[in-house]
Amino acid sequence: MDQSGVGMAPINDRLIRIQIEEPSATKKWPNGFWAILKLMCLFYHRTVVPRKKTCYGCTVDKFKKGIRAGAVQDMDSLEMEPMLVQYEYQDPRRVERCGADGEVTSLLDQEESACPICDTLWWNRDGMAEYYSKEDIGIGWWNHRGSGPLSLLLLLGALTFIIYDIVNFLDELWGKPDLILRMMIKMTLYIILIIYPLLSLCSKLRSLLPTALANLRWASALNVRYLIKRGQILGIGRNGLPGKTLLFLFQLAPLIVALYRFLIFTVISKCGFNWSTSVTSLIGVIYGQWYGLFMYLLYFVRMSFQREFNLLLIYFRENEGNETRCRGSFFATVLDFLCFKELVNLSIFVMFPALVFAVSGNITYEYLLSNTTCVADDDLNRSVAHHTLRLAWSEVIVSLVSYLIAMGGVHAEYIFDDFVGRLLHLRSGRNWIFWSNLNKDISYVTKNSHFLLVSTIFSFISIFMAFNFGTQDITDLAFCNDTMHEDLCV
Repeated sequence: MDQSGVGMAPINDRLIRIQIEEPSATKKWPNGFWAILKLMCLFYHRTVVPRKKTCYGCTVDKFKKGIRAGAVQDMDSLEMEPMLVQYEYQDPRRVERCGADGEVTSLLDQEESACPICDTLWWNRDGMAEYYSKEDIGIGWWNHRGSGPLSLLLLLGALTFIIYDIVNFLDELWGKPDLILRMMIKMTLYIILIIYPLLSLCSKLRSLLPTALANLRWASALNVRYLIKRGQILGIGRNGLPGKTLLFLFQLAPLIVALYRFLIFTVISKCGFNWSTSVTSLIGVIYGQWYGLFMYLLYFVRMSFQREFNLLLIYFRENEGNETRCRGSFFATVLDFLCFKELVNLSIFVMFPALVFAVSGNITYEYLLSNTTCVADDDLNRSVAHHTLRLAWSEVIVSLVSYLIAMGGVHAEYIFDDFVGRLLHLRSGRNWIFWSNLNKDISYVTKNSHFLLVSTIFSFISIFMAFNFGTQDITDLAFCNDTMHEDLCV
C-alpha cells in the first residue's frame, strides 16, 4: 500500500502489462465527470464506491455459508440477480449475521482467499487491479446526503413540466385538421426530449425497489456505481474525460437549435415575448442539454467497453486453458455490457420511429409548402412556415447525428462482434475444450434482440402515417388560410 492509500495488485500470476511502467497512484477524478452526473440527476445511493468488490461466484459462496450458518437476515426478499447484487442494493453488504455480543458483521467482509476474478473488477485502463475509495477519486460533496431525494424530485418535476406543456399544445392543436401535421411533427420532438428523464426515473425506481423490478436490468446502466466502474476502465483520473470536443458539441448543438426556436417564436413571427414562448424555449434549452449529456454518456460507456474488451483479449491470451478464470472475467464484463446494450436498444426503440416519422412528416410538409401558391399571399406566414420547417429539420439532424457519433453506429452489438472476431484470431490448436466451451458462452450472449424488429415495424408505420397526411387538401393547411402566424403566437 503506497502513501496515498491506493493499493495496486496484478490481475493474475503473470502480470498483464500494456505499458512498460506501472501506472501511478490514483488521482482525483475530474470535477467535470461529477458535474455531468449531478446535472443528469444520477446520484441516488449514498455509498457509490464499495470497500470490497466480489465476483458473482464469491458472492454466492458467501451467501451459501450464511444460509448454512443460519446467519442471513432478510433472505426471503433477497434477489440474487447479478446486477442487483453489484449495483442496486442500498448497502452492498446487506447480508449480515449477528454475533453473540450483538455486533453485526457483514458476510462479505469475512476472511477469504485471494480471488483473481474479483481482482478483474478493479481493472484500470492498464489492465491492473487498482483499489481506491471515494476519497481517492474525489466524490466529496458531489454526493451529499440529499442527493438521492433531490435527483428523484428534479426528475419528477421535469417530467411534470414537459407533460404539462404537451397537454397545452395538444389542447391548442387537437381536433384541427389543418394543424394535424404540425402537431405530429412537434410531438416527435417531445418524444425525443422525454427519453432521458423517463429512463433515468426508471433507474431510480429500480434502485428504490430492487427486488420488485429485478428484471429491469438495463436501468443499472444509469447507476452511478456502474458509471464509476466505466470511468475506472478509462482511467479518467490520469487521462481526464474522453472526447471533450464531443462533449462540447453535444451541448452546443441543442443550444443553437433552442436559440433558433426562440428567435422564430419572438422575432421572426413578431409574436413578442409571452408565457407560452418562454415555456417552450426553456424546455428546448433544458431538455436539449439533457439529451446532449445523455449522448455523451453513451459515448463514454461505449469507449469504456471497447477498452475493457481489449483488456479481456489479453487476459484470455495470458490465461488460455484456465476456464474458471476466463469464464468468470468474461461474464463479469458481458453482464455489464448487456445492460448497456439493452439501454441502447430501448433508446432506439423509442427514438428511431419518432425520427422516421419526423423525417417523413417534414418531407410531406416541405412538399406541400413548395407546391402551393397560397402561402405567397402573406410574407409573414411564408417566412414563419419556412423557418418552422428548417427548425424541424435541424432538430432531426442534431438528434440523429449526435446519436450516431455517440454510438459509432446504430446498435451496440458491433462492439461485442468486434471482440468476438478478434477472439477468433487467438484460437489455437491446443486447449480445444476450453475454446469450445467459450464459444458456447459467446453463443448464449449473442442471442438476437426483438427490439430491432419492433423498432423497424414502428418505423414503417411512421412512414405510412406521415405520408398519409399528404392526402390532405392543402387549401385547409394553416399557411393557406393565413392562420400560421396567429397559431404560433397562441
